[in-house]
Amino acid sequence: MNFISTSFIYFFILVLALNWLAKRKTIQNVILLVAGYVFIGWVHPWYALLLFSSTLVDYLLALAIERFGDRKNLWLGISLAKNLGALGSFKYISFSPTSMNSTSALTPPTGLDILLPLGISFYTLKMLSYIIDIYRKRQAPVSNFVDFALYISFFPQLLAGPIDRLQKLIPQIEHRRKWTGEFFYAAWPLFVMGLLKKVVVADSIKIVVDKIFALQEPSILLLFTGALGFTLQIFADFSSYTDFSRGMAYLLGFETSKNFDAPYRALTPTDFWSRWHLTFSHWLRDYVFYPSRRFMLKHFKKIPSSITIIIPTLWTMFLSGLWHGSGSTFIVWGIYYGLLFLIYQFAGLKVDWKTKRFYQPIIAWIFMFSLIVFGWSIFRAPSLDWLIQVFAQGSFWGTEEMFIVAMVSLSMTLFFTIPLLLKSLLDALPKYSPGLTSVFYALATILIIVFMIYKF
Repeated sequence: MNFISTSFIYFFILVLALNWLAKRKTIQNVILLVAGYVFIGWVHPWYALLLFSSTLVDYLLALAIERFGDRKNLWLGISLAKNLGALGSFKYISFSPTSMNSTSALTPPTGLDILLPLGISFYTLKMLSYIIDIYRKRQAPVSNFVDFALYISFFPQLLAGPIDRLQKLIPQIEHRRKWTGEFFYAAWPLFVMGLLKKVVVADSIKIVVDKIFALQEPSILLLFTGALGFTLQIFADFSSYTDFSRGMAYLLGFETSKNFDAPYRALTPTDFWSRWHLTFSHWLRDYVFYPSRRFMLKHFKKIPSSITIIIPTLWTMFLSGLWHGSGSTFIVWGIYYGLLFLIYQFAGLKVDWKTKRFYQPIIAWIFMFSLIVFGWSIFRAPSLDWLIQVFAQGSFWGTEEMFIVAMVSLSMTLFFTIPLLLKSLLDALPKYSPGLTSVFYALATILIIVFMIYKF
């Protein structure tokens, strides 16, 4: 099932009705827990079996850490080995090349990709953060297995997050939810924006982007326009999933985390990662970067302080790239951002960098956006050899046909950026202009209907 399929719509309507017909919190939680396992096991039941067994093990290990604290290193080690071993085995050993190049967060893998269990990249991070917080005594174990299992298997977040922490969802899970009209009013704009981003923007620009990156030797200009198109595509595709996820959560009585905050407005790499995939960025910061730096400060006191920044930064971003995929392009993409962090950091241009001259932020934005687009060209490239060959041997303009395709790609990217820019502009306007917002959503709905009719 994917979020814009007919089968999922029927599934969600049924779950929604059963959830609100239930009068007790325990029944609501059981309904949502079963729904999560049906959702993840829809393609293959063993996905659900893997999720259940992994959840049960971490539930018991968390209780063991609290009750048998003298052996907590052992329990933590078992959990880390289980979670990282499963993630590494399925994602980096038993994977197909096509699964690593997928950019859609809304479509589950099919065919050869069947070896990669749905959601494993995301629910594994939830389990790891839970166990580590228990180990650090920052969180007490959840005593109710159903509540904990629901937190892990909450189906709106299974495919691509957001990666909400236990502290965010468990209090909502442990209390009975009562329907209020505010849930609908919060959800419907998210569904409209999700469909606009996915059906109108991402799926449209993807056609041209895929063709460009499938060429053997595109010109440098064509590569740039393709990367620019992919910059729009991946944001629209990924953020549309978050919109759908948050909208469904609202309708089920939950408030979940925002995952994107205008990332392409960033002026520095740190600013970009504080806006892009927020829950994942915070996870890396709290469970990789900070622990790595504390470890170095504690055990390597004589090394220069700069080293205690360089190594944790590169290590964190290396793991970020590896988490996205095992291909060399993903790893280089991660290290690329690690190097950018360090260059900006040592230049004094941090996330809170300010300037008194009006033109400097404009220059900083243009430069940073160019770096983002180049980074996405690494991420989307079929291989590093392909990318190097384009720059080493390809001409800038290319053939007449390549130039025409480049102009078409650029025009499409600019055209499909307009709806998102208009929405950003409306969000920046004072709240006394609800009329303009209503007109925008009405026009967006018409566009969605037209594109869906054309698509289906």
